[in-house]
Amino acid sequence: MLKYFIFFICLFFPLSVHADDSTLLKSFYETIINHRAEPITAEQLTIEALDGLSDIDKNLLFANGKEMVYLYYKRRQIALWHKPKDENDLNSWVEISLNAINTAIKFSPSASHNDFQIVEKIMTAATNGLNDGSHYYSELSKQDDEKNTSIRPFARRLIDDVLYLRIGNFNASTKQNILDALSDYPQAKGVILDLRGNRGGLLTAAIDVASIFIDGGIITSVEGRDKKAVKYYNADENSNFILPMVTLIDGQTASSAEVVAAALLEQIQAKIIGTNSFGKGSIQEMYRFENGGKLALTTAHFYTPSGQKIDKIGLIPDYCTTNIGDSLPSLDISSYTNLSCTKENRMNNNADVELALILLNQSF
Repeated sequence: MLKYFIFFICLFFPLSVHADDSTLLKSFYETIINHRAEPITAEQLTIEALDGLSDIDKNLLFANGKEMVYLYYKRRQIALWHKPKDENDLNSWVEISLNAINTAIKFSPSASHNDFQIVEKIMTAATNGLNDGSHYYSELSKQDDEKNTSIRPFARRLIDDVLYLRIGNFNASTKQNILDALSDYPQAKGVILDLRGNRGGLLTAAIDVASIFIDGGIITSVEGRDKKAVKYYNADENSNFILPMVTLIDGQTASSAEVVAAALLEQIQAKIIGTNSFGKGSIQEMYRFENGGKLALTTAHFYTPSGQKIDKIGLIPDYCTTNIGDSLPSLDISSYTNLSCTKENRMNNNADVELALILLNQSF
């Protein structure tokens, strides 16, 4: 009888909710639904979000049925709600979310003790469930979206007749650093652009770098939800540095670094050496909410000049060095083609540079 009484309460007498939480959740859901690069319904988003109740108490489980949604505690059903007929009925899905939260607080001591965290947890779960590079940064937790790394932003040296350029990330100084290096070493017959470990940086800086070596043409295009509103980034037709190039990448090469490597490959045939890249070809815009939290939401994707998507796919090198140590086992470059090239962190591995030098010397 107790179980049926609980059902009756949940179905006909909604539990009390906080107005602030209602406003916050509605704003959060609306932001994702209206701006995400790929469409998502209010129903899909809410179900992903309420999976976050398990992060507060592993005994809590939110389950999705055909016509109903259910909340369990210690494997016992404690509540259910009818799904709205319209999967995009945002107000109804916000109400279900708040009722589920309040029910969880009522039955779970852990949820009751951590009630101030529950909305944050389900917002985090909703974003993680998007699986598109979006991220929610709660004011309650340490924000590590911009982790400090020890990667040196820029390095250069001349190896025989080849200019080696290492870019750790793209920033406002990168373009000038490269121009200075090219000016200081006019005898260079070729360039090795090392993007291993480069997680990206400023897109505008990456575009500027690619434009140094590409004499006109598309560098990348950006496409969001509106497939007709494609934005193209083009190189100027005034490049003075038309040199043979090789680009080094690895499993940590991501975002705008992948954009540059792809553009150089497709526009000036700069071969790629290393391993498959990370595959983060998406753009995140930052949205702030009244609780102090921030949402980095994927609103668009990068495409290569030929229109190939980068996100979740990455770049496949022309010459693969996966599982190769610090020196090449063979000087025959053909032995590094047609291999299964899994992602690997190869930053500072000299074999990649050695292979690049062999390849460039064959082009002089």
